[in-house]
Order: sequence, then C-alpha cells, then structure tokens
Amino acid sequence: MMDLNKLIPPTWAEHLKGGKVCLGLDVASTIDDKSNPSALTVTEQWEGIFYERLVVRWKTDDMDVMKSMIRHVLDPVPKSYRKALVVDKSNEKFAANKLRKILAGEIRVIGFAGNNTVIFEGEKTDAKTAMGSAYCAALEDGIIAMPAGKWLRDDHRLVKRNGAKFECKPDKDGNHADTFDAGKLAYWGFIGKSFVVVPPEPGRRDVNNSWAQAANQAGLWNNQNLDERPFA
Repeated sequence: MMDLNKLIPPTWAEHLKGGKVCLGLDVASTIDDKSNPSALTVTEQWEGIFYERLVVRWKTDDMDVMKSMIRHVLDPVPKSYRKALVVDKSNEKFAANKLRKILAGEIRVIGFAGNNTVIFEGEKTDAKTAMGSAYCAALEDGIIAMPAGKWLRDDHRLVKRNGAKFECKPDKDGNHADTFDAGKLAYWGFIGKSFVVVPPEPGRRDVNNSWAQAANQAGLWNNQNLDERPFA
C-alpha cells in the first residue's frame, strides 16, 4: 500500500495564497510500460496570474487509487477555495461520471468534451483545439506560472501545432503531454464560460444530443456555456 503522504506531502497546500482553485484531470486507465499516465494539475488564480501549484502524474488501472489520489490532494485545500475539478470525458466518460458521484459535496466536477463545437476568437472550432490555443496563449503571455522542472517542460513540449490542430507523439516512456492536457483543463475551469457553445446540426448524433434538443426547444443556446452543461 503506497503512502500518499510521502508521495505528496500535504504541506504543498501551504503555497496557496487564498485564491480560487481549479483542478484539471487527464484520465488514463492502463498501466503498460508504454501507456499514457494520468495527470492532475492544481491551479490557483491569484492577483491576475494562474499558478500551477501542484502537478502530478501516475499510472493506475484502479479507480480507487485515482479517487484516493484526488482526495489526498483536495484534503488540505479549504472548501472555500475550491472552484471545480475539470475532467476530460472525451475518452474516459465512465471515470468522469464516477468521479462526479464520488466527489459530490466536496468539489464541483465538470466534464470537458473536446469534440464539442465552440466559438473561439470569432471562429468555429472544436473545444479541444480552442482550449489548447487559449492555454498556449496564456503561457506565452506569462499569465500561467508553471512549477520548475525539466520533466514538466519536456512533457509540454511534446505538443506540436499542425495547422490549427494540436498533435502529440508519445515519447519512449509513453508520456503523451498529459500534463499539458491537465493544465489546460484546470485553466478551463476558470475561463470556460467565455466559450460559446454551437448547437449540433439537425440530425447529428453526439454525446450531448438529448440536452441539445431540449436546449434548442427552450432557446437556451445563447445563454449556455460548455461548463454549465449537465454532465452527459
């Protein structure tokens, strides 16, 4: 049985200054040597800067281990600081839904669906591309402060632009810019409301189609943002 207190000393939270905190979780559920790890980033907004106070990555196929890891990280964070945990549900919808139930009352859980269409800087694009662009722009503008660490920089640098898209080729150890994804998910927790959802085309099937139909009937599209959608 691993000792989480040794792996992640609770004293990490002493770096928090009192701002709102969002967590971003990129879920992976395989443990082969070349498998992608899961990654969790804890970001605090303080005086106009988004500080990545803690970045962790691990491999497990055990939901209980992941749950314990998240709870261990959350425990020293005062409830008044906790804004949201944003989970990528594009490929791990089950895990995202499970965490929403498990963590009810502890932190708001938001499901991020990268295939949703949004308006970003006046253009239609998928949410994954829009969020990648927003995260990179924030890094370049110096409003996101990353922890020091060559491994973290190297993991972020695995991401390459291919036109408007972001692509990543895993390294020899299976790392797949998972901390990049966790960082952008945490950032999404702060800025997601600035992205306008585009309704699906008539007849198009997607994971949010039932909600889309209801929203269309109620005329809600102009007032809804991705992070306000019911968890699908």
